[in-house]
This record gives sequence, C-alpha cells and structure tokens, in this order.
Amino acid sequence: MRLLCLLERVVIVLCLQLLSHKGIITVLEGTQRIRIIKLKVTLHLPLNFWRPFFKVIDMKIKVYFSVVFVYLILIAGTVEAATVTVSKNGEANYTIIQEAINNVKDGDTILVYSGNFTENVIVNKSVSIKSNSGNPDDTIIQASNPGEHIFNVTEDDVTISGFKITGASNIVTSPTAGVHLEGVNNSIINNNKLSNNVIGIDLQSSDHNMLSKNTVSDNERGISLTNSNGNDLINNDAFNNRFGIYFWGSKNNILSYNNASSNEEDGIWIEDGSNNNTLRNNMVSNSNDDGILLTESSNNNTMSGNNVTLSLVGVQITDSNNNTVKNNFISNNSRIGISIIRNSSNNTVKDNFLSNNSESIVTESSTNQIYNNKIKEGKIHDTNASQIAFICPFLTVVIFGIAVIFLRKE
Repeated sequence: MRLLCLLERVVIVLCLQLLSHKGIITVLEGTQRIRIIKLKVTLHLPLNFWRPFFKVIDMKIKVYFSVVFVYLILIAGTVEAATVTVSKNGEANYTIIQEAINNVKDGDTILVYSGNFTENVIVNKSVSIKSNSGNPDDTIIQASNPGEHIFNVTEDDVTISGFKITGASNIVTSPTAGVHLEGVNNSIINNNKLSNNVIGIDLQSSDHNMLSKNTVSDNERGISLTNSNGNDLINNDAFNNRFGIYFWGSKNNILSYNNASSNEEDGIWIEDGSNNNTLRNNMVSNSNDDGILLTESSNNNTMSGNNVTLSLVGVQITDSNNNTVKNNFISNNSRIGISIIRNSSNNTVKDNFLSNNSESIVTESSTNQIYNNKIKEGKIHDTNASQIAFICPFLTVVIFGIAVIFLRKE
C-alpha cells in the first residue's frame, strides 16, 4: 500500500510539473487556480471543492491518484492551439516567418498574409504554416541565401501550404530545395508552387508524409525522395524539370493522379532499390527520355492505370525484377512503348493498350510474362538471327533472347 501511494505521488508530481511547465495549471496553497492560457480564462475554485481529492499535511498537497489524474488529463485537453499572423506591412503579429516560428509552440498555426518574403526558414516545431489567401501566386517566399533550403523542416507534424517558393538554386555542399524534409514524418506539403530550385520538394529519410496539389517546375528535380518510405504523392504537377519525380532507395510509396509532363529527361525515375511502390492513374507525357523508368534493382513495383505518351520510351525497366505493368495506356512514343532489358526477369506486362509506338514491346530478358495486351498500329521491328518476332494484324512484340509470351489476338 505504501509503495502504491508512493508511485501515485511520483506520477502526480510529474504530471503537475509537466502541466505547470506548459502553463496549463498553477496550484496555490489555500486556493487552487486553473489557468488556461490559450483561452485566457482563469477559474478560481474554493478549497472545499478540492477537499475530496486533496489532504493538506504540513502545507504540502497529497493527491489521490485515480480521480485527479483523469481530471488533469481532461483539463489539458481543453488547451487550444494559437494562431499568429505574419505580414510585411507590420499590421500582423510578426513581419518575418522565422520570427513567428521562434515564438510559437507545437500545434500552433502561422498565417502569412499576401506579399513577397525573402528569407530561409528553419521549421523546428510541429506547426502549420499557411498563406492566408490560399493562393500561392500572391504569397511568395524567395530564398535569401540561394545556397540553403527555403523551408528546412526538421520536426514531425508540419504543414506548409499555399506558397510560391523559389530561388534555392545553388549547390554548395548538397542540392538545395524549396521545401526540404530530413528525418521528418507525418507532415503535409500541399498547394504550393515551387520553381527555379535545385529540387522543388526534397524528402530525405522521411516517412509517411503527404505531398498533394503542388506544382513543381523549372527545377533540376521536381520532387525527390531519398530513403523515404510510405509517403503519398497525390495530384501533383511536375513539368519543365530535368526529372519530374525521382526516387532513390525509397519503398512503399504511392504515386497517384500526378502529371509529369515536358521534363527534360525522365518523367518518373525510380532507382537503386526503390521497391514496392505503387504508380497508378498518373499522366506522363513529352519526356525527352523515358516516361517511367525503373532501374538498378527496383523490384516489386506496380504500375497501373497510367497514361504514358509522347516520350522516347514509354515504360523502361532495366536490371529490375518482379514488377507489374498492367492496365496502362501507352501511345505515341517515338521509340518503344514498353522496354524490359538488361537482366530484368519475372516482370509481368498484361492488359495494357499500346498504340502508335514505333515498337510496342521489347524484352531481352528471360521469364518475363507478357499477355492480354492490346496493341494497335505498332511497327514491325527489324529482326536478325538472334531475335524472335511475334506478329499479328494488331500486334508487334520483339524478343531478344528467351521469354515466355502469352498473347491474345482480337
């Protein structure tokens, strides 16, 4: 019994210290006062109110654990997050975004009014930073130092939304980004326009984040994930970058309803052990190289429902195994619709519609399964003694070496 009471007292003291440190409560002798800072409400209660829960012994408060602990949790739950404002004209709480971050607490929101801000921002608290208008075109963040990230996020549970972010254009020790997350989880990057950076949005070792409705253009890489897992990329536009969307060593991510168009090299480039990713319902067009590239042991990925057009090669798989390409529309690629080469095996290509590609499907690897694809107006590849060509009125498949082919003629 004494041990239990001692444990109860230790837990309560720790809870009281924590809540007092956060400014949630203040306990006084003779009368107890509960102060809720965010609501600016002070509740005075007489000592008789607390007598069932407190016993005063030598001016020290002994707290009975079971009731008061629950009560303190309920009190803590009433604390609301604060909202502060930032404006260039001095009519808000702050004139600089970094100053606002330095003075808020985890869970608070920073609203930024329309204007042009020149700064590099370190986000080291779990806060939401949003433009007041929700329009990226009128709330612009320009890099003060082009050799640093514009938003450098180092804390979990951050939201950045509604900004035009530009000018992180210099590589000093590493590529700089408009928004950079490193070791960050459960954050949201939403409704931003990022241009003229080395990388638009950069995730390094960051998991379970949401990137949605962003436009990344005129960057070296539009969106880049390195060793980052379980992220969702939804409804983003990536155009006029060198690479639209880039994965390196990143697993279990979902790319859906993105538009990667008119990029200098690849629309979507997935490499170096990027496994178990899902690419579905994306639009990829006008890439000067590959629309979608899987390479360097990127295995067990699934591509479905994508529209891949007007590139050199629609879908390219190299040195990668056990990937599935199904139910995609692949058309008007100047060289090849689907290419599976260089020691790529056990890949499945099925139920795709291929139209007006110079060559429809090419594979030089063994044990790839290709079946139930509808192929229209594909040109016949020139063959030689080392090649096997499967041809029918609506089908052209060219095989280099040995492969298992299942075809449906319609």
